[in-house]
Amino acid sequence: MLEAISQIASFHMDPVVTNLLQKALPFDRDTKTLWKALAENPASSNKILRALIDKLENGLEEDLAGMDAIAVACAIHEVLSTGIPVTGLYPELFTLLLKLISCTLGQKMPTSGLSHRRRVMQKGERQQMADPCRLSTTTLKCVQAQAMREGLAKESDEGDNLWALLNNSSTHHIGVCALARSMAVWQHGVILDIMEHLFSSLTSSSENYRITGTAFFSELMKEPILWKHGNLREVLILMDQSAWDSNSILRQMAIRGLGNAASGAPHKVKKHKQIILESIIRGLYHLARTDVVCESLKSLKKILELLTDRDVSFYFKEIVLQTRTFFEDEQDDVRLTAIFLFENLASLTGRRWKIFFAEEIKKSMISFLLHLWDPNPKVGTACRDVLMVSIPFLGLQELYGVLDHLLDGQDLPRARDFYRQFCAKLAKKNQEILWILHTHSFPFFSSSWEIIRSAAIKLTDAIVLNLTNQYMELVDREQLTARLQTLRQDPCISVQRAAEAALQTLLRKCKEATIFL
Repeated sequence: MLEAISQIASFHMDPVVTNLLQKALPFDRDTKTLWKALAENPASSNKILRALIDKLENGLEEDLAGMDAIAVACAIHEVLSTGIPVTGLYPELFTLLLKLISCTLGQKMPTSGLSHRRRVMQKGERQQMADPCRLSTTTLKCVQAQAMREGLAKESDEGDNLWALLNNSSTHHIGVCALARSMAVWQHGVILDIMEHLFSSLTSSSENYRITGTAFFSELMKEPILWKHGNLREVLILMDQSAWDSNSILRQMAIRGLGNAASGAPHKVKKHKQIILESIIRGLYHLARTDVVCESLKSLKKILELLTDRDVSFYFKEIVLQTRTFFEDEQDDVRLTAIFLFENLASLTGRRWKIFFAEEIKKSMISFLLHLWDPNPKVGTACRDVLMVSIPFLGLQELYGVLDHLLDGQDLPRARDFYRQFCAKLAKKNQEILWILHTHSFPFFSSSWEIIRSAAIKLTDAIVLNLTNQYMELVDREQLTARLQTLRQDPCISVQRAAEAALQTLLRKCKEATIFL
């Protein structure tokens, strides 16, 4: 019977495929056997995949997916499980299944599409059948496995987690980016075909599909060979428009693509620097979504590395002021990227912004000094590096010796010892900056990080110890004493001890200056 059906299919493929696709989902054992028989029979194997691709393409014409498209995906999975080659059809197959995943995100399968056997299905199978996106993802996973065997793709850096990311609405864009990175760049002919098929996604009426396409292209923007042979110039224009979209995920992916263009086509970035900078800078104001902010900071860092101080001059002040607002962000990645970007900005001051940047360094130094002991060691290292870059702007080269204790490969010195050495050197050179550090320290006493609260108190201790009598007269002793008294009741023991020590230092200093509390 299987041989007979395979022979019929070799002459009349479309009616056979149409008939099998009308079988109820999930396919029963007999139907699965028929699909596999068609794939394994030499007379029909060359036509079966082509016929299914055409059916899937017709089922997704309006960027919407119905039960027919889901059935085709299930059929493709059965066919590919036989090991049938995908070479030649891979670009179409890949893009259609990715589109199907995008169009079925968050959908549930209509109960009318399920067979009467639904009542006796196993619980796990029933849950899978109720999720068409997972079915589509399983088929794409099968396609990618075959593509890897044929050298058309490579293993994803996310491993098997990729597929869980893809079929979840909140992480779909992350999965798509990982999928794009798994493309075999050396097969640029294959990728160019995929790009051609996916280009329409950037202007799709389906928001989900626009996000999918933008996320995929955002990763390809970093590949010079694709800029050379592909249509990424048109993609760049569409991404710049999407960077202003009301959908925050779409904005994030578009901004990532603009930033990655710095690696793939630096000449294009320089040519269109004004519109690109304006689109990315706008992302810094999207405070409701830290993902957009972080992406903007990262993209700005990449773009600014290509530009001169003259290129950036018009935007310099705005970028500096916005970047500073993220030094205390709760997200490690945002803090770290903001500090990296601030360090890069030091090389773009030119004559016009040198004095302004020096003043911003004075206001920012308290953050850099305290976050040397950040809960994330990478942030601490970034703070050390930005301090080294900032010191010449303030004429404080004498402090290099103290910062040498923070070099890589050495254990961090005790915070109290470091701050006392630092403030002692600073006091001899510039009492004004020492005073600025003091006036900016109070907000850190209520930091959510115990280690930062403790560091803020130890820095205050060192500042008070090294202030001259003239500046000590300006200290709001009542407010400082009240805050330190409160911190003596802090839940963290190290904060309590630091507050007690700072109180004793304040009392001694007041007595020396003949100022009585």
